[in-house]
Amino acid sequence: MKFFEKKFLEVYPPLFILSVVIGTIIDLATKYIAIVYLQPHRPVQLIGDFFRLTLTFNTGYVMGFFQGNPRSSLIMTGIAIVVLIGYRWKNPNLGHPIGWGLVMSGAFGNFIDKFFVKNIGSGAEFGFYENQFAGKFIGVVDFLDFDWPNWLFYDRWPAFNFADSCVSVGLVLLILTMKLEEEGKKA
Repeated sequence: MKFFEKKFLEVYPPLFILSVVIGTIIDLATKYIAIVYLQPHRPVQLIGDFFRLTLTFNTGYVMGFFQGNPRSSLIMTGIAIVVLIGYRWKNPNLGHPIGWGLVMSGAFGNFIDKFFVKNIGSGAEFGFYENQFAGKFIGVVDFLDFDWPNWLFYDRWPAFNFADSCVSVGLVLLILTMKLEEEGKKA
């Protein structure tokens, strides 16, 4: 008995792979622009205090929890990507492909970002240093900063990036389409 009933390229056709690559490139390009043109923790207001660009670096997990754990965050992201690929391959008809593409674009974008040291004002270099030093940072680049009225633990919503947006929108799309598929089976 085969674990995967379909071939890889049947589940992940070239157009799907291309869309994930394009999403990943957009994410990495926006992060690069943020590193070159923004200064850490110095907000640039775009729509008053409601929407700002604020360069931050997430060395932890989702929404900035457990900061200072870059290696374990890297390992967990890698495991999550392998699980996502395997789960989709095993369940190729579950959820909408656009949702899967968005989630994978975001996961790959943040995973790749973790392999670079960010040099403020000039870009990034391949490498991974545990300690941050003058003008160089590790962690995932976050820069989209929205006001959120004192919700849970935050005065402002934690800064995020294009990859985080892809993951969030993709998960909502997957949840909705999986729910609709489930209801369609009951009818």
